[in-house]
Amino acid sequence: MIAAAIAFSMALSGVSSGNVTNIDNLPKLFTAACLDGQARLSAGAANPVSFAKLPSILRDRLGRPSSGQVWQLNTSGRAYLYVLNYDSHRGVSPKICGVAADEMNLQSALATVEMRVVGTIGPHGLRGTQWMQPQDGYEATVTTAAEFKVLQINWLNDSDRATALHEVHAVTP
Repeated sequence: MIAAAIAFSMALSGVSSGNVTNIDNLPKLFTAACLDGQARLSAGAANPVSFAKLPSILRDRLGRPSSGQVWQLNTSGRAYLYVLNYDSHRGVSPKICGVAADEMNLQSALATVEMRVVGTIGPHGLRGTQWMQPQDGYEATVTTAAEFKVLQINWLNDSDRATALHEVHAVTP
């Protein structure tokens, strides 16, 4: 599983995901961290924080991870990167990776994630979208949680992935 290979080192110098202090680069950070499995941030671009330091609206939606890492990103407004692990059983994602920010542009983020996940950009009038990618082992979501715009990957456990692949094949001609 790609998610298992996520290797973050927030102390690395050099920025492969753009200048994180610029709120417009958060979707690129998301794709680098959550889809590519690595994000390189310049020193001081993020500070590790505990899960308990996330705003309650985010904590409530993320449930009770068994472990993980959370960083507060040094941007205007409030922005967070999180990689969380959960006890694996049917219906529960074993790993969730996401970026949440209160000042991120939702439509721009939607376009960035959609281009990366499906290779095209469709019209968006929605407050969020979800893409099921069982062949790649995840579900991608762009949505809102109160004032936060949330970009998130929920990795599928083996059982849920097999079920989703079966369902996709059943409706695909």
